[in-house]
Amino acid sequence: MTIRAVFFDLGGTLLVMRRDRIISMILSDVGYKAKPEEVHAAYFRAEPSWLSKYGRQTMSGDETEEAYRQLDAMIFRILFPGRSAEEVDRMSGLTRSQWPTVEKNVPLELYPDAVPTLERLKSGGYVLGLVSNAPPDTIRAIESLGLPRYLPVIVVSGIVGVSKPNPEIFRIALRQAGAEPAEAVHVGDVYEADVLGARNAGIKGLLIDRDGFMAEADCPRLKSLSEIFEHI
Repeated sequence: MTIRAVFFDLGGTLLVMRRDRIISMILSDVGYKAKPEEVHAAYFRAEPSWLSKYGRQTMSGDETEEAYRQLDAMIFRILFPGRSAEEVDRMSGLTRSQWPTVEKNVPLELYPDAVPTLERLKSGGYVLGLVSNAPPDTIRAIESLGLPRYLPVIVVSGIVGVSKPNPEIFRIALRQAGAEPAEAVHVGDVYEADVLGARNAGIKGLLIDRDGFMAEADCPRLKSLSEIFEHI
């Protein structure tokens, strides 16, 4: 079938990931020094286990927030092993509570290849969409970046109640796009969530691997979003 719809992840795919800088700032401010690149490495270690627990659940907004608190706790344990359960709970709670304030000081930034790729796809007649594991208030960042002008389909896990790799979140995007699974591709930076999740919904998954960390992945890997045109 001809590809009609192209879906994207947000953080780490279109949007330069702010998470690493935000967590680094929150922890460092209370004496737990962690560089953004250290947070990044801890996140990639934590996420597969986190996804296996929460990725297929249907969750309310509050449950989604608690799931992200648990992810913060996992990251903290990796960065600072041996801390007590009480300290882990304290720091993960602090991270969640401070996040909205701290992120205001971390500017939103799209990757340089994001808008040119979206513009070219839009002009080519593709239906474009966003499928993101993120809290409900992420919609404000999406709007402030002007992404809705390119992405008529926007599916955020914290709003719809299901997360990648649950195939239902991709099916929601397919319904909004009016496309069949074989008519869509999805691009993201997390193999378990983006490639396997898309694959479970019958969609071709493409892995954006800008730093070349995932050479063993059994799927097409892109160094730049502009390479997507080789796969549609």
